[in-house]
Amino acid sequence: MKNPYIKPRAKAAVRLCLDGFENGFDATKDESALSYKAASEYENFRVESGALTDGWGVEESDCLGGADNAVSAWEYVAEVGGEKKTTPMYCDADGYVHAVKDGTDKKLTAVRFSAPPIAVNYRLYGGDVVLICSGKDKMAVYDGDGIRSIDPSPKITSMALHYERLFVTTANEPDCVRFSDDLDPTNWAEGLDSGGFVTLSDGYGKCNKVVAFLNYVYVFRDFGISRMIAYADQTEFSVSNLYVSSGRIYSGSVTVCGDRIIFLASDGLYVFDGLSTTKILRRLGGLTEYKETATGAYFDGKYYLAYSKKGGENDSLLVYDISQKTAELSGGCSISSFFGAETLKAVCKNRAASITPCGAVFGTPTDKKWKVPYNALSRSDKIKKLNEICLETATDLKVAVLFDGRKRTYALKGKSGVQKIKVGISGRKIGLLLWTDCVGARVAEITALVSM
Repeated sequence: MKNPYIKPRAKAAVRLCLDGFENGFDATKDESALSYKAASEYENFRVESGALTDGWGVEESDCLGGADNAVSAWEYVAEVGGEKKTTPMYCDADGYVHAVKDGTDKKLTAVRFSAPPIAVNYRLYGGDVVLICSGKDKMAVYDGDGIRSIDPSPKITSMALHYERLFVTTANEPDCVRFSDDLDPTNWAEGLDSGGFVTLSDGYGKCNKVVAFLNYVYVFRDFGISRMIAYADQTEFSVSNLYVSSGRIYSGSVTVCGDRIIFLASDGLYVFDGLSTTKILRRLGGLTEYKETATGAYFDGKYYLAYSKKGGENDSLLVYDISQKTAELSGGCSISSFFGAETLKAVCKNRAASITPCGAVFGTPTDKKWKVPYNALSRSDKIKKLNEICLETATDLKVAVLFDGRKRTYALKGKSGVQKIKVGISGRKIGLLLWTDCVGARVAEITALVSM
C-alpha cells in the first residue's frame, strides 16, 4: 500500500544545448552511439559561424558570355601594356574552344577536341600563351589571337610546369612521366638535349597526376606518391617513392593548398606535406562510394571538392576550411570542374558559376537539413520526456520530433527572438530533424528540455 504522505520523486530535467555545431556530421558511428551535438544527417547548412546558416551554392556568372554548353573552362593571362589581362576561355560540347574577350565570344575552329581539355599558362618565345590538352587529343596552343595544334605531342591527362619543362602524364603510357624540352613545352622530341620520359613500373599503379610542389615534381599514382628530383639537366633526374596507400588515390581531387596537398582516397581525405601523409576529417568516413569524378580546387584558404553522392555526374560539394578545420557539405551542385585565379569559378550544368554561400543553385533554394541523432541519449533504460524546444530561426522552419518510431512535425515562422515549442512527448529514443528550403536561413540557440 502506498504511503499517501510520500510524494513520488520528480524526474530530473536536463537542458540539452546545441550550441556551435562544432562536431558537424559524423558518418563513422552508428546513430545510436552519436552525441546529440553531432549530426547524423546534414546538408546545405554552413556551420562555421556557430549557427546554421545558408549553405554553399552556385550563382550564374557571365564570365563565359552566357554560354550554356561549356564542358571545361580556364583563363588565359597575358601582359598587355604592362598590365595582366585575363581572358576567360572554354571548350564547348562540340569540342571547339572559345575565347571571351571583353564580353564577346570568339569561337576558334582551327582545333577540335574530343574530350574536355585542361590548360596551363606559359610564356613561350617571349609571348604569353596557354597550353590546352586532353587525354584524347594533341596539345594545342592559344596565343591571344589564334589556336594551333602541336604535332607530334602526347595525349596529356595532367601537366605541371617545373624548371621551364612541362611534365605530364599521358593516356597511352600510364607507367611513365613524360617531360618536354627545356624552355619549350611544345617540343616533345626525345634526347639528352630535348625531352624524354621516366618509367615508373614498381607496383604502385598508373601515373595519374603530376604536381609541381616544394621544388619537386610529385607523381600521384593509383596506390602511392612518388617524388621526382628534376632540374634543368635531365641526367640528374631521380625518383623516390614516399607513400604507399592502402586504397586508391583519385587524381582529380589532388590539389595544392598552399603548403600542403589534399586528396581523396578510397577510404577518405588525406593531407600530404611533401614527406608524410595524414588522414583528415575522419568523421566523414569515406565521404562517398562514388569517387571517380571527384575534382578539387583551392581558394582563399579553403579546399573545395565536387563529388558524386549517388553515382554518375558530381552532385555534391565539400568545403573544408583549412585553418578552422570545419567541413561543410552541400548537395545539388553539379560541378564538373573548377577554374579561376582571382575568384573561384566552376562549370556547373554546362554554365559558368560562382561558388558562394547563397543557399541556392542558380536561384533555386536548396533543401537544408540537420538531424539530431535519434537514440536513447546513452540511457536506454529510461523513458525520456521532451518537454519543450527553444530556438531562433530567421526563416520558416520545420522541426520534426522523432520518438520510438514515430514523428510529430511543428512548423515555425521566421522571426527575431527565441521561439518556444511545447512538446510533451515521451519515448525511450528521441531525435530531432530540422529542415528548411528558404534562403536567408539562420538557426541558432537550440535547446531541448528533457526529463528522464
